[in-house]
Amino acid sequence: MPEISTRTEGAIRILTISNERKRNAFEGTMAADFLRLLNEAESDDAVRVIVVTGAGDIAFSSGHDLREMMHDRDDASDPNANAPFLMPATMTTPTIAAINGYAFAAGFILAISCDLRVVSANASFSAPGARIGLLPIGGQISRLSQLMPRAIAHEMLITCRQMKADEAHRLGFANHLVPDGQALHKSLEMARQIVANATTVVTAIKTGLEILANDGTAAAAEYEWRVGRQLQGEPDADEGMRAFLEKRAPNFA
Repeated sequence: MPEISTRTEGAIRILTISNERKRNAFEGTMAADFLRLLNEAESDDAVRVIVVTGAGDIAFSSGHDLREMMHDRDDASDPNANAPFLMPATMTTPTIAAINGYAFAAGFILAISCDLRVVSANASFSAPGARIGLLPIGGQISRLSQLMPRAIAHEMLITCRQMKADEAHRLGFANHLVPDGQALHKSLEMARQIVANATTVVTAIKTGLEILANDGTAAAAEYEWRVGRQLQGEPDADEGMRAFLEKRAPNFA
């Protein structure tokens, strides 16, 4: 049965796109369920990292079910209908995409929207919009060229060619390239490293990087100094420095 399954490991929430017979395409209520689960994780203070992956070892997600989209054409470029795939970029909680195969169309948008990407050797990416007569939306134009050289992003969008895992890693689009079947394992390893750090600072870093991407260097620099002064007086700063001097692991609030 197509669904978004969820489980929690400590402070890490794992969301799995489960529709293997259609390469983990989103159909029925899956997109709405995914958005609800993201909102639940974002509002839960105990969740400090979200990892998104696909069921099985063939696909992360092949995007929307195209047959459903043909019957509801208005949703193709509707920001509200595509909100689940865009939300990771706007969340305060860090997100990691454990990409275990095909990430096409809306699956590619979701990969772009996540903060970090771990790809298995069999992963591949594609923006098929031009091939099916639809503008590549949801960050494929506005965000992709910030994550790889603009000329490569342009080429992907107008040729609709697949980008394989090794190229994604070489270009810096993927943070890590791992053997088949290891994307989730490596993503959880990274998530545990994030959880060990001060949540206030991790959240502020993500916000600052989004300001840089959207508003430019001057706005990001102003944010650094303003928020840096605020955080240096917080309990986490005191605990972190004491723990370093005392050669122990910090116990952040």
